[in-house]
Formats: sequence, C-alpha cells, structure tokens
Amino acid sequence: MKPCNWIRFITLLPFGLLLSTLSSASDFAEVYKRVKPTVVTIKTNEYVERQTERGRTDREVAGIGSGILVKGGYVVTAAHVVHSADRLQVVTAKGDIFAARTISSISVADLAIIEIIDAPTNLPTAAIGDSDKVEVGEEVFVVGAPLGLSQTLTVGHLSGRRQQSNPGDPIDLELLQTDASINQGNSGGPLFDSKGRVIGIVSHIKSTTGGSVGLGFAASINTAKKLFLNAPPIWTGMDLLPMSPTLLQALNAPYSSGLLVQKVAFGSLGAELGVKAGRVPATVGGQKVILGGDIIIGLGGQRLDFSTQGFERIWHYLNGLKKGSNIQVTVLRQGQEKNLSAAKP
Repeated sequence: MKPCNWIRFITLLPFGLLLSTLSSASDFAEVYKRVKPTVVTIKTNEYVERQTERGRTDREVAGIGSGILVKGGYVVTAAHVVHSADRLQVVTAKGDIFAARTISSISVADLAIIEIIDAPTNLPTAAIGDSDKVEVGEEVFVVGAPLGLSQTLTVGHLSGRRQQSNPGDPIDLELLQTDASINQGNSGGPLFDSKGRVIGIVSHIKSTTGGSVGLGFAASINTAKKLFLNAPPIWTGMDLLPMSPTLLQALNAPYSSGLLVQKVAFGSLGAELGVKAGRVPATVGGQKVILGGDIIIGLGGQRLDFSTQGFERIWHYLNGLKKGSNIQVTVLRQGQEKNLSAAKP
C-alpha cells in the first residue's frame, strides 16, 4: 500500500469505528423501543405478624420487582418476588396500574406467573425466544426496575450456562449467566437476546457487596416453557423452611423431615387449607427462623421425604390432581398431628 493510502486509511479508521459504534447504539435504541412496552414493574405488599415482648405487632412490608407481559394479561416473573405477597400491582411502561394475583409459582426454579385482574385486551406481549440457541459470548440485555428505576436498560453478554439439577430430579433447571448489570428490583424482569426476544427471567446475583459485580443469573425461558406449559404448578402462597435435624430436635418434632411454615399469603392455597404461619422470631443453631407456625410433615397421606425420590413424589402428587380435587396436607400443630384439605385451584 502506498504511503498516501496508509495515511488515508489511518485518518479514516477512527471515523469508521465511530460509525460502527453509532450503528450498534442505534440498533439497541430501536430494539429497546420495541420491547419497552412489554416490561412491567411489580409492586408487592406483605402483611407480617410478629410476637414481640410488647405483644403481637402487625406491619406491612412493600417490595418491588419486574416482569414481562405474555398473552392473555399474564406476566412471567421470579417466584421470590410474588410467592408470599398478599397484594400485587402491575405498573406498565405507560404508567397504567392494575391489580394482579399469583396463579402459579415454583420456588425451586424461581419462576412464577401472575394474572392481571380485568386486563385490557390491547396489552402488548413480548416475543419469546429459544434460549437453547443463544451462544455464550452473544450480546444480551436486561430491562427492569433496579432500585425502583423502571424501564432501565443494561447491556452485557451471555457469560455461561449453569445446570442446577441432578440426575433424577423432577425439575431440570438451567440458569443463564450474564455480566449485564442487575440490582435489586431487576428480579423477575426479562433477559433479552440482541433481537429483543425473551431468553430468560432474571433471578439473582452473586456479590460480596450486595450490588452488581457482573455475576447475574436468569432462569432460562425454555425452563419456564417446560414447567408452565407441560404442568402448570400450584401457587401455595406459603413461605416454607426445610427443617434441619438441629431444628427438628430443638422443637421436639419426632420426624426425619419437615417444613416449618414462616408465612401464608392471603387468598392462597395455604390460606384455604388453614395452615398457620409462625409469629415468633428466633435463632436456632445460628439460623434465623419464625417459630410458632405449623410444621408440614405429610402430603397426600405420605410422610415428607427430602430425597430425590421424595421430591419427585410431591411433584407428581400435586400435578397429578385434577382441578377441584382435594389436596391433603398433614401438619404438626401444638404437638398434635392434624389433617387439612382444600380443593385444588
């Protein structure tokens, strides 16, 4: 190449890079405009009862998360955002506010579906992608409400895939890892591919500071499709704590496995069953718990078993019941076994 051509090439190179950067930015600007109406903010309220030295106290705890609109006025979000909430509100990108209710929730997968009550027919819906086709290294982006700042866009890459299940588990879980910035309030929001198709639902971050350090995780959208389309799960509305041997012994519970009830949401299956939540904060073996509630020890006439086979039995029992059939739960309450039942919603 002649010297004059080298000079021309070097002179024009920065302009070429600038045009390339502007083109990339323009692409994200256009796709953001397209997906923005499908992303919602979810506001939650929980009513917490606690027994203190001054007596019983009631207080309302507010929370915030994100979600993505799908067909029929439904919103896919993270289970931990809505699972034990007593009241839900969905706020659209236009600022419209709707009451909502949880209809399906799987805590182990951190996935849930909520329904907008009296949803208008003209709500936009997101394009759902195929998370199996996105490769590590591809550009992705998140839209949500970090720290309450709704409709915030953050861009990164698909950093990895993390399988969270073991052979024999009833649920196959896959988490998509990303370095797109994720903070409190992003939970439940969509992870998009570069074309604006939903490939994941934001779950959590790993951090030593509490803020984003580039280690964010989202449940893959293919996991959500499989769980919700094949066998829509039941929303129990119960915050349950698997009991350690130390906790079982401390509470004088003569069982090998049990679920200590921490919270029961209004209007949930747990409330229909009449399950009692705990009220007394305590620390047992270094673990913070809420005592005084029921201990769930059986389901469908069988004792709880936290082995792989035990979880599989629970999964098949709950999803094998037809709508309206009685769900049977056995609890330990004040030292006595009690059988509870309610119709499957």
